[in-house]
Amino acid sequence: MGAYSTPRLKPAAANSDSAAAANIQHALSNPPGNRAVAVAARVMGWLFFVGGLVGAGLGIAGLHVEITVAGLILACTAGLILLKLRTDRDVLEKD
Repeated sequence: MGAYSTPRLKPAAANSDSAAAANIQHALSNPPGNRAVAVAARVMGWLFFVGGLVGAGLGIAGLHVEITVAGLILACTAGLILLKLRTDRDVLEKD
């Protein structure tokens, strides 16, 4: 229910003034280099996410609380960043 009760957030570019928004839109207009950076960011995000899950699993298996907590923090942070990247990509594709 929580996912449907809040409005969809706009990216930071939509909340700024028109001159800054135009500069940001121009920078995000998908030149070939920008797409490569986006793909690299998603790959790194997934690597950190999986690495955090593996670290948490190893921490649980070895009964090490610190390793488990660090792995879960890494996985959660990477997951949130991946969700943010996906949301920004979807909003830019709709425009």
